[in-house]
Amino acid sequence: MVKVSSLKANKIKKAAFKKRAFFLSSVKSKGSMALEGSLVLPLFLFFIITVLLSLEAVRFQSDVQEAMHQTGNQYTFAGYLVKYADEPLPDVQSQIKDYLGSQLHPYLCVAGGESGVQIQDLSTVNEDGRVEFIAEYQLKPFASWIPIGNIVIRDRFLGHAFTGYTGLETQGDRQQEIYVYITKTGSKYHLSYDCNYLKVQVQAVDYESVFSLRNRSGEKYHACLRCKPQKDGVVYITADGNRYHGQSDCSSLKRMVYMIPLSEADGYGACSKCAG
Repeated sequence: MVKVSSLKANKIKKAAFKKRAFFLSSVKSKGSMALEGSLVLPLFLFFIITVLLSLEAVRFQSDVQEAMHQTGNQYTFAGYLVKYADEPLPDVQSQIKDYLGSQLHPYLCVAGGESGVQIQDLSTVNEDGRVEFIAEYQLKPFASWIPIGNIVIRDRFLGHAFTGYTGLETQGDRQQEIYVYITKTGSKYHLSYDCNYLKVQVQAVDYESVFSLRNRSGEKYHACLRCKPQKDGVVYITADGNRYHGQSDCSSLKRMVYMIPLSEADGYGACSKCAG
């Protein structure tokens, strides 16, 4: 007699085989994912840290440029004191370092920290008024074993000291030139820029009454071609002009004032208020 295995037994064996194959495949898949994760995570962290280091380098460079700009402005305005009052110039290095040290977490990306920032003062104020600073420093990687090479940044400030007229010059018995203020249509010169006669006196009137008014020269008022006032409400006039305006800040209401030497003010009389 020959025994033949039943169909039910075969089905059970096949099911067990498939379950075992699925388990082995699942274990293999999880192991592959773990291996990929162990490779990708360090690369991701490396990328993030590199980006953060780049942002820190940009922030520090901005701080250096701002420190040099502030110091340079003080240096340029102190130039006249060097020329006329024999006073010493400010210490460039200490001022720049003080500004950088006042920032939050300074020198994080600089090799050598504070001592790694080298500042050169190449100014020649006493000779030609030139103001020039150079700040040089090297960036450091977050890991010393990364072969990125030496990244050296060089920032520069270039300006010119103020060495013009300050009132401290001595020219013996020679009298200093006097400057006066005039207007394009005026006939008087003024010693003070704040003289009331240099300011435009604007008067607000009703539109209906503007046609019965006359300016100082006896002329009628006509509509301004710039602001094109409406034919109702309030309009604005001046005693010397011959136009009425719909806006109190119309550009035609602004008076151009010129400053010229008194020696060139031929034909102008002295203002009775500020130069009389």
